Amino acid sequence: MKIVIINPGFRKDVKDPVGEFEGELAFDLYASDNGTIKETQAYVLEIQTPHGTVVSKPIKYKKPMTAEGTSTTAPAPSPAPAPAPAPAPAPTPTPTPAPSPAPAEGPTIRVFFKGQELSFSDAKPVIKDGSTLVPFRKLFETLGFTVKWIDTGATQQAIGTKDGLTIELTINGTTAKVNGNPVGMEVPAQIINGSTLVPLRFVAENTGYKVSYSTDGNVAKIQIVDAGVVTSPAPTPGPTPVPAPTPEPEPTPTPVPSVEELEPYVVKGYLRNAQGNLIPGVTIYADNQLFYDSNIGGVTDENGYYRIELSHIPTSWIMSTTFSREYNGKEQRFYLRSDVDQPFAGSSGAIRNFTLKDIVGHIEIHPDFWSFDDSLPTFQMNDLEVTLPPVGQLFDGSAGKIITTHADVLPTGGHGVNKILLGRYKISAIWKPEGHAPMPMLLRIKGTGKFVQSLEFDFHNPLGAPSIYINEFEAKLDSQK
Repeated sequence: MKIVIINPGFRKDVKDPVGEFEGELAFDLYASDNGTIKETQAYVLEIQTPHGTVVSKPIKYKKPMTAEGTSTTAPAPSPAPAPAPAPAPAPTPTPTPAPSPAPAEGPTIRVFFKGQELSFSDAKPVIKDGSTLVPFRKLFETLGFTVKWIDTGATQQAIGTKDGLTIELTINGTTAKVNGNPVGMEVPAQIINGSTLVPLRFVAENTGYKVSYSTDGNVAKIQIVDAGVVTSPAPTPGPTPVPAPTPEPEPTPTPVPSVEELEPYVVKGYLRNAQGNLIPGVTIYADNQLFYDSNIGGVTDENGYYRIELSHIPTSWIMSTTFSREYNGKEQRFYLRSDVDQPFAGSSGAIRNFTLKDIVGHIEIHPDFWSFDDSLPTFQMNDLEVTLPPVGQLFDGSAGKIITTHADVLPTGGHGVNKILLGRYKISAIWKPEGHAPMPMLLRIKGTGKFVQSLEFDFHNPLGAPSIYINEFEAKLDSQK
């Protein structure tokens, strides 16, 4: 017999073969802490041979995790160390609506972070419904988070924040938030015997680490280690009763930024948008504050990361970037400072991330005073009600919302509407002077086209100025109304 183990750790998101063999082989199958094989559920086993793929009959796990059903294609295996005998194969597994709760007792759980074993004094880790839960404060602080506990009476939340990353876990809630984006979980955070426990794998992998699981007798070992790039979390589907002969290729997931250590005379980080998608091909500048107009640049790679080696001079540095992105067929230029907008000493190095978010513009409105009859009230700009429904997705990918507001004085001078999320909108306006019935207005983009009741528009960069997005309109009273 010859066995070559290719994938000693079971990974739910990777379809690697588990090994090769010649002759007869007997083995035990167990589920790790990813929760994909549970009591009362069924599975099938596929073995690839030089003569094709051999598929077993459905095998069902009973309580307490005793396999029911055997392979129909291989000879009877040698006695296995498991005490429970395998009964005759069941022709059709009987599905169960939901898995039963895990037994109260389980293996001894040891958790290691970068090779160093963690000590849990207040509460011990537990395995529940196939997932490992650990005390939330110890895990978050080990991973470098600042922790916060919120209890409103109706809801309780455990929140961790570090370097532009925020993870929010609601007690007994199966949906968490990572930087405000909802992400599903199989097992929620929960309070057990007065202690708050959270799913270890979910938190660690969303922080950029890799988690591995192994057992030795009645001891379960969980390793949390660095990972250059890991996949974004996604809800784990339940086991499929009968697998498809040829699985469809899975799309490449968006990588989650890794957590890195500081390096002397090195600054590094990532550039992403508000949804957490990493942005490649952008030049990031480290500007030293000793010499005027002296900087060093580095370009974000295909994963949105950059790394710049700094000059060995006694100075501090500040980070920024200027780049262009297309939206609705127009090039928009952006100027960003790093999320942590503070200078740092070159000798200590730094991690400086950038997030493209909260991009806003403004519109200016110029009234045609000759269109107002002398019999009407005096025109005041703050009596002009402007409505701006979005057309399609905004620049940040969101659906946006209808804006209804009054024209006001702009910080740059003139009148209009300020702080509009960058996107395409349709504009209309109504004049509502006090003591008079509302009167519709006609609009046009300044100096172009005819006056109409409403029109669609985009923002633009005047003279190519980065991060300044405007449009200007002329408005006059609709004399036909």
